[in-house]
Amino acid sequence: MKNERGSALVITLMLLLILTAIGIYAINTATTEIDVTLQSKVGTVTLNAAEAGTYVGIDRIPLELTGAGVTATLSNNASYTVTSLFTGELSIVPGYGVNYRFANFRMNSTGNAPPPFVAQRTIVAVANFGPVPIGTMY
Repeated sequence: MKNERGSALVITLMLLLILTAIGIYAINTATTEIDVTLQSKVGTVTLNAAEAGTYVGIDRIPLELTGAGVTATLSNNASYTVTSLFTGELSIVPGYGVNYRFANFRMNSTGNAPPPFVAQRTIVAVANFGPVPIGTMY
């Protein structure tokens, strides 16, 4: 019995060491999950801003938004920049006569994350405008 003195102290210290390691692991995991959630939210906000820019570009067809295009800041401080350009292509769409074509507009919309985050998403879309009559219509 005399050689077992202090064993409770050693066992208690070992248990505290194990519990500390488990606590550090739990804090690490929770921090990583919070970072992943934040990045997902920023990515979604940025994608939504780029999509909003695309819809603005579609609404302004047949105007070309060249150069700086249209830039706007949304209510959540995310922003977008959209440009649209007539591609010079006229496409045929089934259901319309041979004297009608659809004009193709290419839109580039870039969404930016709200400060202090740095993220960007770009959407490239082609929209058809028409029908546009061509030819002599005879």
